[in-house]
Amino acid sequence: MSDSLPENLGKRVGNLDELPEELRAQLQIGKIGEFEQRIVDLIRDEYDGVANVDEVLVGLYRATGEIHQRQQLANKLYRMGQAGQIVSVPRKKGVYRSK
Repeated sequence: MSDSLPENLGKRVGNLDELPEELRAQLQIGKIGEFEQRIVDLIRDEYDGVANVDEVLVGLYRATGEIHQRQQLANKLYRMGQAGQIVSVPRKKGVYRSK
């Protein structure tokens, strides 16, 4: 047996709508935190669906008054892209699009 894992691991559960709420509440699939949701909303609503790291930094400051570290935010955006919460724009470093 191979040690490699399937690329779609954790994404093979299909439609969750028919599951009881008690079970869905326990799943980690598709959950997005408050900070991640704020970023998604910001990109979609304030920047017409596409923004770079600088715009997200400024937008978060204007929305919340919080100053975030650029590298930490860039890492968060990258991880959100890997998780499918936002989309990295091909051939444009640090540019992300809402889904």
